[in-house]
Amino acid sequence: MHFEFLVEGQAELTALSILMNRVLGDYGQPHTWRIHKHRGIGRIPDDPGSRPNKHDQTLLHNLPSKLRAYGDEGRDDVVVVVLVDLDERPDCVSFKKDLVGLLNYCQQQPKALFRIAIEELEAWFLGDQQAIRQAYPDARQEVLDAYVQDSQCGTWEKLAEAIHPGGLTELGQHGKRSVRILEQKRIWAKKLSPLLDIQANQSPSFRAFRDGVRRMTAP
Repeated sequence: MHFEFLVEGQAELTALSILMNRVLGDYGQPHTWRIHKHRGIGRIPDDPGSRPNKHDQTLLHNLPSKLRAYGDEGRDDVVVVVLVDLDERPDCVSFKKDLVGLLNYCQQQPKALFRIAIEELEAWFLGDQQAIRQAYPDARQEVLDAYVQDSQCGTWEKLAEAIHPGGLTELGQHGKRSVRILEQKRIWAKKLSPLLDIQANQSPSFRAFRDGVRRMTAP
């Protein structure tokens, strides 16, 4: 099976580039994949059947047209995997329903899997505290102990408070999409992803992603 991963940005690309060999086995043995990053998550167009604005490179804005393009290829050996953050959205079930509903705008629907990191990708890293302590021996254990797995609590901020020297104060009051924060998130992904125990990870959203991808390889 070949997988086409659609992700929000560089941190997700970095993480999946490291993790997929461990989720699916060595590349080409027998499964293959490509990972496509975007410039943030964006929003689903008001008219999902319309042509996207070429100046908007966010994931959700372009998702309907990309799903149509994959469907038009008519390949049974390709799975499109869409990975997005829940962020501050109050209802994961409703959000996933909206994503799945985009398949209705495809003349021919591709094989697709929609997965949501709750609240953000950093929840996957917080799902393995041993990996965090291995990568960051000076991690603040009291912050890790207070974190409720896959809760909507400002996840990347929690990770920053736990492992970044000086915590959020040192990073400054930058938004999630600031250049400095995006680069820091990429660094965390690069450093932590190789250390994650993907079988014992405590993040439900990571386990849903892992198991969902593996199920798509079934005959």
